Amino acid sequence: MLRSCSLVVPTLGVAILVASSGSGCRLVQRRGPVPPEVADARRLSNEGLSAADRADLVRAEALLEEAVARCPVDVDARKHYADVLWQRGLKMEAVGQIKQALELSPSDPALSVTGGGMYLDLGLFDEADRLAREAVRLSPRSAEAWHLSGRVALARGQAEPALADFHRALALAPEHRAILLDTAEAYRRLDRPQRALATLAILGETYGPTDTPADVLVLEGLAQEALGRRTDAVESYRRAVARVDGPAEAARRLAVLESKRETVVAAEPQAVPR
Repeated sequence: MLRSCSLVVPTLGVAILVASSGSGCRLVQRRGPVPPEVADARRLSNEGLSAADRADLVRAEALLEEAVARCPVDVDARKHYADVLWQRGLKMEAVGQIKQALELSPSDPALSVTGGGMYLDLGLFDEADRLAREAVRLSPRSAEAWHLSGRVALARGQAEPALADFHRALALAPEHRAILLDTAEAYRRLDRPQRALATLAILGETYGPTDTPADVLVLEGLAQEALGRRTDAVESYRRAVARVDGPAEAARRLAVLESKRETVVAAEPQAVPR
């Protein structure tokens, strides 16, 4: 539901009342039609979301920009606009929209998580940490808030606190794929490859036999290498390379392992024919 623009329009002697809440301004209309500015903003936002669903991000950006212009206090319109700007690669502009949305709705934990994730991806760890802490404070039972907090810690090289936050998140959302993947990465960085593999096995059960993403397979291969299971690691890297989105890391690790294997084979004494 889109939050409505803050307007006061007299209708039949009774004013339209505007109530402010922690989630942004919300129009409360007792009588009369919806003001045209509000109706236009809602229509433009819905059209923008439809365009985004069709992957027409250029049109989605234009429609949502217009929706925000028609109703500047519409928090949802700003959030959707920020999402599209981010997908378009206009990251600083996206952060600007989220920042304004947070000024309008400072007690919205979901907005804090969104903004914190953007800051984290931009390498602005202090801002990301601030919003992560705020999200946890506002919604301590939010898996997304604890996940963000853990991601910030992991990005700062603090694997132990990150793991604790990921466990809190998993207690609330046990099958959340992104949290499971980051938990496995935290275990790997703590040199606990067996626990990393156990976590990846749980994650793998959420995918079909041939649907496991390349990044999951790469992490699996790294954990297998750490355990000395080179054959298993090679198989994981090969499966990752076969994916359309196969990362360069998979190809690099595969090449290293296969090169080592060839070196070992070449060094083995050859049988003398009789």
